Amino acid sequence: MKARYPFLTLILLLLGALLASAQDLTCREIVEAAFESLQDNCAALPRDGLCYGAAPAEASFAAEANAADFSSPGARAPLSGLASLTTSAADLEAGRWGVAVLNIGAHLPLTREGPGIIVLLAGDAAVVNEVDPADAMQVAQPLSTIATEATARYKNPGVIPAPVGSLTADELALVDAWDNTGDWLRVVNGGEISWVESEMIVRLNAMDNLPRLALGDAYAMKAFSLSTGTAFAECSDAEPFVAIQTPPDLPANLTVNGVDIQLGSMVTFRQVHRNALSMTVHRGKATTIFGQTVQQSQTILGILGKTDERENQVLEWSGALRASDEEFARGERAQGALNRLAQANGWGEFETFMYLADIIHVVQPGDTLYDLTAQYNTSVEGIIAANGGGDDLRLLIGMELIVPRPGSGFAWRGE
Repeated sequence: MKARYPFLTLILLLLGALLASAQDLTCREIVEAAFESLQDNCAALPRDGLCYGAAPAEASFAAEANAADFSSPGARAPLSGLASLTTSAADLEAGRWGVAVLNIGAHLPLTREGPGIIVLLAGDAAVVNEVDPADAMQVAQPLSTIATEATARYKNPGVIPAPVGSLTADELALVDAWDNTGDWLRVVNGGEISWVESEMIVRLNAMDNLPRLALGDAYAMKAFSLSTGTAFAECSDAEPFVAIQTPPDLPANLTVNGVDIQLGSMVTFRQVHRNALSMTVHRGKATTIFGQTVQQSQTILGILGKTDERENQVLEWSGALRASDEEFARGERAQGALNRLAQANGWGEFETFMYLADIIHVVQPGDTLYDLTAQYNTSVEGIIAANGGGDDLRLLIGMELIVPRPGSGFAWRGE
């Protein structure tokens, strides 16, 4: 028995050291470690899959048949049948902060490499699936056929489509879907999406089994409700959020908390009050169902209310405001985590920017330098410097005027 005591003492000392080590970690270090774990735990993330990045996280499934073991970091599960996914706030004593990731395949072709729509949950956050698995359209394996003659490929099917390329006569065409009218076929050569009039493609019997794509068709996790904790975080770095990143060339149509939004290509959501949800665009833009466009480095606020369908329905959106420094910092943290995930999976990495990229304004009759400075919420000195400098800058109708850093804040001469 005596021989066991030194061994037991050693175990207790080691355990104490581990606990002390966890407690010695700062809040920021805990968050950073959680994001770094994405590289080890979420590599080779499959299409329509979710990953347990850092503890604590929990997934529930709609039916026993869809249930998967999602009990520890590194666990994977398919999106089919997912009911909800939650992550937890920082636990400083245990040195933990929950992180989880979804890779939504949407209607992207199977020939396309790289990520789908990435949803990142960090801290006290949750998403609840609102798509019945039976209603989710499955993307088909593409069929190989050829063009009957030289023809154009278009960005979208329709009456006035925009050409994006061509097919030569007898050129191979991989097709995986019809449009809703049955007059167009989706061509997915090399993962690029384009549309060709069906009469220009050699018809195969197997094409009768291809799905028809229509605006609003459901796919796994196309519609979901999200929420985050509203309590003060242990530190600013541990602020909870849900980030959504879409492929840069393919905006995604999602239904979030009951309202349709087109996103392209990185936004964060945070519940700032139990009745208010903020959405900040960190790269690209977002368009709401009301036709409101939210540009990069802008934030809108959604008013939440209880309806028959859900507890946290977005009832209306506010006007867009310039993102705060805190919101910009959140975007940088989110993008840093997404880039770690990208590194682990061999995907492209991205940056966030505080302000919109420079734009070109074509001078119209009646335009003045003051009005344009106010319109674009920027600096007059910046406009002058970007267009050659000098106080004698004259605005001529039709002139292409460079407007730098729109949205960075109005500043007239000397302000």
